[in-house]
Amino acid sequence: MNRGYLPSAAAVPAPDMSFVRLFGDASLGWQHRGQYAIWTGTSSQESRYRLLERIGQKVACLELADGGPVFHRIGRGIPFTIENMMSFWLTLDSDAMWLDTPSEAGRYALLAVGGAAGKPATATVDWTCPSCGTAIGSRTVPIATAGFVAMLKTAEAAAAAFDADAQSRRCGACEMVHPPTTAMRSGRHLQGGA
Repeated sequence: MNRGYLPSAAAVPAPDMSFVRLFGDASLGWQHRGQYAIWTGTSSQESRYRLLERIGQKVACLELADGGPVFHRIGRGIPFTIENMMSFWLTLDSDAMWLDTPSEAGRYALLAVGGAAGKPATATVDWTCPSCGTAIGSRTVPIATAGFVAMLKTAEAAAAAFDADAQSRRCGACEMVHPPTTAMRSGRHLQGGA
């Protein structure tokens, strides 16, 4: 006779992450849970957070035409940006997860980065030429020693330096000068816990 699963007397291991968030929660910013850095925010339909991935010299917007929920794995080594959050493209040496779903407040978005000790260890920050899609102004930023939020602050400093130097904004492929990112940058992504 099969009695089904009988648990052993050993203690059940605790999960390495416990994170409960209501989609209606309007809090914005970064939190750390276990080995994850998690960013959450809500936005209106007009100024929503949207995930863009750069594939070669093309950009894909990861959203559904009907506005339905999207849960997407951002693969290691895939450049991505989030409209209305980042003023740069980010490439990590580990996967990340993106959630975008309707909520009581409009749209709820979540970006989860990490999940393994020491990962992500580095990030590449760059910008995409609006004319030909080539990555320009690439900078590698360490994460493992300083932490993810410190890396974001370093990336914002790189964005300020990028804005200040028109030559660094010039595309090596087509010679177009990328417009300054200041208008794109609001600092909203740095809010929340460190």
